[in-house]
Amino acid sequence: MKSAEQPTIAIVVTRDGGEPVLADTLTSPEEILELELAMINREPEPLKRVEAFRTKQRADDEEFADYVESLLSQPFLKPEVQEHAVQWFKSRSKIESYQKAEDEASRVIAQYAFQVFADDPAKTDFLLAGPKARVRIRVIDLTAYRPALAA
Repeated sequence: MKSAEQPTIAIVVTRDGGEPVLADTLTSPEEILELELAMINREPEPLKRVEAFRTKQRADDEEFADYVESLLSQPFLKPEVQEHAVQWFKSRSKIESYQKAEDEASRVIAQYAFQVFADDPAKTDFLLAGPKARVRIRVIDLTAYRPALAA
């Protein structure tokens, strides 16, 4: 039986005077792909593409929430539609709470992974494992990427 795909956290690193600096943490495959595409396209500031992706996602989420809210304000809304809209808002609240907890856990994991990388810069793709979970850590060093821009 095939297990679920292993989660990946990408830590994006830059350098300050040769020392590694944690620039960002990417926790979704979509964010990682956006960064990789920006690098392939030799964009001068690849993290801006990730931020634009995040901004668009937030805007799309808000637009849909506004749509559902406008449905609820209709005077002659069918009860079943109203119930679905209310359930959607309840689900959204639970998802946001879960995402906050997941983001905090990812930050803790990323900080630890960054320390592992800082102690041994050869570790750029490794696993962190606990009793019940494993997460793949990918280190994306933008400093190594930047000289390619001049080529």
